[in-house]
Amino acid sequence: MIIQWLVFTNALADDNSARVLPQGVSLVDATFYSYFPIDKRYGPGGDTEDLAADLNAHLDSRVFPALSALDALVGGQATLGQSVVDANLLYRQSDVYLAYGLTDQLALVMKIPYFHIRNEIQAGLDASHANVGKNPLFGTPADAYRSPLIPIAAGGTPLSDEDIQDLLGPGLDVNQDGVPDIPGYGYERFKTFSGSGIGDIELYGKYQFYDQDPWRLAVASGLRLPTGAVRDIDNLAAVDFGEGQTDVMFRMHADYLGMENLPLNVTVRYDLQLPDRLTLRIPDAVDQPITRNIEAVERDLGDLFGFDVTGLYQFTPEWSVALRYSFTRKFQDAIDGHLGFTYSALEQESESENQRVALTVGYSTLQLYKDKEKTAKIPFYANLSYRQRFAGENTVVSRYVALSLGVLF
Repeated sequence: MIIQWLVFTNALADDNSARVLPQGVSLVDATFYSYFPIDKRYGPGGDTEDLAADLNAHLDSRVFPALSALDALVGGQATLGQSVVDANLLYRQSDVYLAYGLTDQLALVMKIPYFHIRNEIQAGLDASHANVGKNPLFGTPADAYRSPLIPIAAGGTPLSDEDIQDLLGPGLDVNQDGVPDIPGYGYERFKTFSGSGIGDIELYGKYQFYDQDPWRLAVASGLRLPTGAVRDIDNLAAVDFGEGQTDVMFRMHADYLGMENLPLNVTVRYDLQLPDRLTLRIPDAVDQPITRNIEAVERDLGDLFGFDVTGLYQFTPEWSVALRYSFTRKFQDAIDGHLGFTYSALEQESESENQRVALTVGYSTLQLYKDKEKTAKIPFYANLSYRQRFAGENTVVSRYVALSLGVLF
């Protein structure tokens, strides 16, 4: 049995090969991902834009529909100014893999992700181009407009950063009598979000059905469970720890071993995302996230298709280097409800695509352990990786450094 551990000499932490653990052998792998700060995203056309692009908007009637009543008074479109939002996402992830060889061809695997996420928010209002402001005489006998907001040219005062926070939250109290004069949207205070928690846990089996030189083939299938918390719909800065529904995962692994010291792998992935029901805010437009519309909707998240191509070169029995290219495509979500909201706003830009490349340097004692060298008392491996997402649509621009440590017993 110990001799068979040699098949893991080139182990990669995410189990992207047709290898399986021998019967009775267990593996514990911990991988730590440290992302570089994320402040950009790939838009619908693949161009890069600010992470907070949809939150940087003219605060006119598209955002606050009540302003449309003032359009005629300002001779155009009434606006409170321009929101100025900067978002910087700090992301740390730890994955624990637990695997056990049930037979020489079948292994059972569990993956437990844990996240620490901080979404740093700096938000303010640029009122330099505002043409509508607070009515300083509202609620008094001298008020000729009888409106909490009036044109600045008629004596209105520009809103402050705190006024916008009130509009997003409990409402704006213009005359300071303790009662909101303009209803709010019910959001929590827009500020930096920070949180930690478990993500969506994966449980799957991996079966090696062919192992004849030069090919080694395996399939894997299982579930991704909705154990990660979904973002609070009342917190504009919150980030998901999970997707809130169950996925059925399918994998096909093919290793080509026909070149000395240079095994190749192709892995094809398909994740079937099962329908669910979730309470969401439904905006009127995809690029206008501020809304009062709330409903428990029927969701059918788009499935995911992807593949990975990996080449690994073994310098010595202990040292190796691997290069991987990955592609993933998520298809469009289908959202439906019963209150007549614009559900298509949640469907648009829900499809995504990304391409990544990763370089990994690995060290392993498995060959030394097999040869019973005194310097290798524990069969383990360690991998250091750098991954760059270099193209995509509707996804963040990201890169990370990862360290994985694995022990067999």
